[in-house]
Amino acid sequence: MVNTTPFYLVVNVSMELIVLLAAFKYFFVEVGEQFIVGFQTSKKVGLKPTIKITLSGVIITLILYFLYFHFRFLIPTNVLELILGITLYYFSFKMFKEVITPDDNDDQDNNKSYRYGYILLVTMESFENSSVLAALTFVDISGALVGAIIPILIFVIIVLKSRSIFDKIPLSKLRLISGILLALIATPLIIYSTGLFAPQWLHWIIPPLD
Repeated sequence: MVNTTPFYLVVNVSMELIVLLAAFKYFFVEVGEQFIVGFQTSKKVGLKPTIKITLSGVIITLILYFLYFHFRFLIPTNVLELILGITLYYFSFKMFKEVITPDDNDDQDNNKSYRYGYILLVTMESFENSSVLAALTFVDISGALVGAIIPILIFVIIVLKSRSIFDKIPLSKLRLISGILLALIATPLIIYSTGLFAPQWLHWIIPPLD
């Protein structure tokens, strides 16, 4: 028999809201991060290859989500945080380098490094996002799924609407902004992976994986 007392309903609704906000906050940051890297990657390797890599990441995420949810095995979060942090620093370095030396747009080796770097990022994000979504699902499945879907839809709309906006901004400025944002996202992940003290406000802005 389902408990329908007012206290139980309040607790249940509160839990759904907390999980929804937690999922929204987490995936808004993560999808935004991947959007930044994906946008820069598409400039190097083309839009179609970038979309294919991104969609493969989505498929891997869904597969891993069901594995995490049913079997509950996890890769150590500090390992994921370290790899993700290093990968984001890699892209941040690439952005800053191209602001200083922007004449390598036709460098095939440079384009390959973007492709392989983005594949690595998408793969690591798949492990990260699936494990976090599964953990939130254990608490409340509706709040977790809704909280994850909303930011994804927001960025899909941004992608569809923002092309003309980004085209008006000089590429050097986009690279500089991207490099700064990626470095800011990567730094807390490195801190979390090493177990160093991090203030609570940093957890709120860039949430740790656990």
